[in-house]
Amino acid sequence: MFRTRSVVLSSALMMLMAACSEAPTDPSTSIPQSPSLAVATSIPGVAFNSASCALANSTTGEVQCSWDFANANATSLDYWVQAHMTITYNCLNSTGQVRSSGTTNGWSSLSFFGVTSTSITGTNQRLVTAVPNNTSTGSSKKFNACKASQQLQITGYTMQYWHVWISGAGKDVCLGSDDRRGCLLA
Repeated sequence: MFRTRSVVLSSALMMLMAACSEAPTDPSTSIPQSPSLAVATSIPGVAFNSASCALANSTTGEVQCSWDFANANATSLDYWVQAHMTITYNCLNSTGQVRSSGTTNGWSSLSFFGVTSTSITGTNQRLVTAVPNNTSTGSSKKFNACKASQQLQITGYTMQYWHVWISGAGKDVCLGSDDRRGCLLA
C-alpha cells in the first residue's frame, strides 16, 4: 500500500512539474486569442471598428462624433452620422417676453455619399445642429414651433441616442448607442 501511494504521489508531482515547466507549448492552444474589434455587417467587406458621439455643449446643441469602419471591397457607400436630440425652447413676443415654451425632437447629422475608401474614419466631427422648425408658411405653418409673430429661443439640448447608418450593396446597417432602431451596439 505504501508503494502504491508513493507511485501515485510521484506521478502527481511529475505531472505538476511538467505543467509548470517553461517548455514551449503550442500557441494555438495556450495563448488566448484577442477578440476582433471589428463588428461584421451584412454588407460584404464592411465592418465597424468603433463609433461614438457626445453632446459637447448642451446650450448650443453641439454634438461631436468619431467613427471608424472598414470597407474592404471598396463598395460605394452612403452613410449618415446622426444624433437624436430633445430641444427645449421658448417663443418670445416682439418685446422679448416668453409667450409659450415647448419641447421637440430633431436630428443633428452629417451625411456622406458615394464613399469608396477602404478605411472610413472621422474624429471629433461636429454634426449639423438640430433646430426646431419655425419657417414654414401657408398651410404648413401649423408645424412651426412658434406663432408667426414670435421669435424662437432655444434654451437647451439633450442627446437621446446616436448612430452611424450605412447604406450600400442594397443593404442598410447601423451601429448605435443602443438597439432602438435595430442597430448593432457600439
